[in-house]
Amino acid sequence: MGEKKFEQIDALRFFAVLPVLTSHWNLFNINESTQFLFASNGVNLFFAISGFLITLGLIRSGEKQQSLQTSLWKFYVRRFLRIFPIYYLMLFLLWFLNHNRVADGIWWYLTYSTNFYCIKIQGWGGLSHLWSLAIEEQFYLVWPFIILLISSRFLPILIASVIVLSIGSKIFCWQTAASFWTCYMNPVAVLDVLGLGALLSYYYHFQKEKLRSALYDKRFITFVFLQLALVFFFKYTEHYNFIYQILSRSSFGLFSVWLIGRSVFGFTGLIGYILTARPLTYIGKISYGVYLFHLIVPGMLMGIKYPSDPTLRFCMYFIVTIAICALSWRYFESKILKLKDRFE
Repeated sequence: MGEKKFEQIDALRFFAVLPVLTSHWNLFNINESTQFLFASNGVNLFFAISGFLITLGLIRSGEKQQSLQTSLWKFYVRRFLRIFPIYYLMLFLLWFLNHNRVADGIWWYLTYSTNFYCIKIQGWGGLSHLWSLAIEEQFYLVWPFIILLISSRFLPILIASVIVLSIGSKIFCWQTAASFWTCYMNPVAVLDVLGLGALLSYYYHFQKEKLRSALYDKRFITFVFLQLALVFFFKYTEHYNFIYQILSRSSFGLFSVWLIGRSVFGFTGLIGYILTARPLTYIGKISYGVYLFHLIVPGMLMGIKYPSDPTLRFCMYFIVTIAICALSWRYFESKILKLKDRFE
């Protein structure tokens, strides 16, 4: 959709997938609760990036002299080319190898409804990490119609309403003592993070200079970090833990939006140097494959004698995963993605 290439966002994708890897591979030998905190915030950063890029692309598409049908067709074809081939290739390889992680939930995985499978079984399931990809696909089914059909004047109100709806759903879950799986895995629960990313894209497109001023304002930066610290402080309190349960995603989502916004305008200095480092931007570019394949790699290496030290084991998993995904990118994904140019 003619989106500007935001180089530093590729590096942010690396920093989004890294806590997922450290958690699932248990690099620091930490308890399950802390592992989940690491992984969930990495996923939340992915959600915020998706909300920003997808909405920005849709806004730009809506301004072109083309019909709604054409805009939707181009959007879904481009999403199909980016997401489906490697996803179904991974499922096919696991099925071909008779991997027991696939068998029980295969139809849920095939239909991008892993989050509902987790709710059904009240557990993670075999390929549990696919839940977030399922929610993104469900988001893509609805969001393009909303952005392309609603006048740009009303978009901020609409997006803000979606964020409020998401927070409201978590308040309802808390009041009704719904299960963790129901509260965490339903699509509405993630709309606050996706919505914050979408709101960032609106202001980037329509009020760029005002957005720039806000993102660099010390008062706003102080507020972002203070609210994040305060909400996560409530996680460890006895009587106010519910505040963390309700607001943790929104709080980290706001921090993610500040981070993405600053990256879009371009960090300078040391942070800018890190976010433009070629190894990080490359891994960020192939991060979708890294996310897909990373849980499979330990099973692939089960027959190999490898060090018990968690750091060395992590390094081995990391090298093998990057090698697989680099090959996938060069010989499979990049070939398919060239077709996207036909649907600009």
